[in-house]
Amino acid sequence: MNLQDTFYIIGIVCMSLMLILLVGLVASIFVIRAKINALHRDIEDKLHALIKLITTGSKVVSKVKRAIKR
Repeated sequence: MNLQDTFYIIGIVCMSLMLILLVGLVASIFVIRAKINALHRDIEDKLHALIKLITTGSKVVSKVKRAIKR
């Protein structure tokens, strides 16, 4: 095995490792994006529940005020 073959082998190994790292990076980006989207949906659901609770509470308070005035 001469020097040229050694450099070819090193080049093939480096390119293979870079390809594996690139695929892993792309996969991790998709996983992170999915987790962020799930977190965003959870926050929106909780916010909508809070808004619904506040709206319902204000309706109850207004009905109580009307009942007290009568």
